[in-house]
Amino acid sequence: MSIAVFGASGRLGQAFIHQATEAEFALRLHYRAKPSEQVPQESTVVVGSLNDPTAVREVLRGAEAAVVFLGHKKDARVPFCANATRVIIDTMKTLDQSRLLVVTGAMIGESQVGLSLGMRLLARGVRYMAAEGIMEDRDEQERLVRSSHLDGWTVIKPPRLTDGSRPVPVKAGPDRTVGLLSSISRTSLAEWIVQELKAPQYPQQAVYVAE
Repeated sequence: MSIAVFGASGRLGQAFIHQATEAEFALRLHYRAKPSEQVPQESTVVVGSLNDPTAVREVLRGAEAAVVFLGHKKDARVPFCANATRVIIDTMKTLDQSRLLVVTGAMIGESQVGLSLGMRLLARGVRYMAAEGIMEDRDEQERLVRSSHLDGWTVIKPPRLTDGSRPVPVKAGPDRTVGLLSSISRTSLAEWIVQELKAPQYPQQAVYVAE
């Protein structure tokens, strides 16, 4: 299976690359700058701007699915996730591709159906403290995916991400409740995404995932 990966340089992207390589996926990796880390020898690396449809098209070329791990750093001031995701979606449509998995976050988006009361209160605080436009950018990213009309989109909404060397069982679902103590390791989430790519369970759904 050939998978296009956007956000390959982040810690979650790196965890996915490891798990996907173990699963013998063929990877097409997007980097905004030449990667400093070692990449799997069999993978295809494309360096370019997320705003460049030509670069995005090259990453997607021949892929059976795309996975998006874009996110802002803690000190981010310039929103970019929504626009990059828009370019990815538009390019997928020109290539007649439909399987798109996008990781956002439990606190992202208009719907808070899966959040406990404590998490809802925390989400308000996070939005208040974030730089102007950053959380709104993630909300718009999720909205774009939900309204993309792609047959195979899935929004993945993890709570707090942690480190962990081995994957553990994950509970997932559109109505899964996550609270203040909920978390998931990047390794477990990456392995869950690999399994969702192999056997899709949640097309056209937003899914909360936690250990």
